[in-house]
Amino acid sequence: MKDYSRQPRKQRLAGYNKNHQAMMRSMSAHLSDDLLKEYSTVRSVTVRKGDTVKVVRGNIKGHVGKVLEVFPGRGLIKLEGEGATIMKADGKRVARLFRPSKVIITKLDLSDNWRREKLQKLKEGAKPGRKERKRKPKKAKKDENAPEKKEEKKDEAAGEKAPEKKGEHKEPKAGEPAKEAPKAGPKKDEHKEPKAGEPAKEAPKAGPKKEEHKAPEKTEAHKAAEKKEGAK
Repeated sequence: MKDYSRQPRKQRLAGYNKNHQAMMRSMSAHLSDDLLKEYSTVRSVTVRKGDTVKVVRGNIKGHVGKVLEVFPGRGLIKLEGEGATIMKADGKRVARLFRPSKVIITKLDLSDNWRREKLQKLKEGAKPGRKERKRKPKKAKKDENAPEKKEEKKDEAAGEKAPEKKGEHKEPKAGEPAKEAPKAGPKKDEHKEPKAGEPAKEAPKAGPKKEEHKAPEKTEAHKAAEKKEGAK
């Protein structure tokens, strides 16, 4: 998905509303061939006041001058020299502003310690702000026959560790006496028939039945009351 427009009004609006990171990115310029040989790991650097640049496009192509001032908000730089000026209607000459993309840097200003250290790291070949990652040693390539061996080992282990199921009859090994098969025990709740000469066992007696609810017996007072009621 593109984040730009072909309409000039939208391009200007995007330029006014860009953040600081995008603003400083637009202030970068390419290095000359000599600097590219010295700093081989970087192609462009942010233009600063004091850098020497060369104009590569426009009416004054080939002009070399030092940067006098930078305008990050507008994305423009000001150069020194008579060739980098324009005449106004009243005859006065003022500095001409250039886009950093129209120039190349021929000499860097290393007065700033932070910038000098950063460029020195670039010169050595290390990227600033990033730690070197330790690469893990590569694993040896597996043989094609390796999976087959693993499967064989698994089968052997499964055969050794397989639990013996109850009730299974094992075949005796050579030189060992044959073992008798385990006898099936008597099942529960089965009625055994008595053997000859043994007394028959009595069947288990049923438990006592629950007492039924009986009406209470009438007393003599109740009987006398009932006779009186009958006489009436």
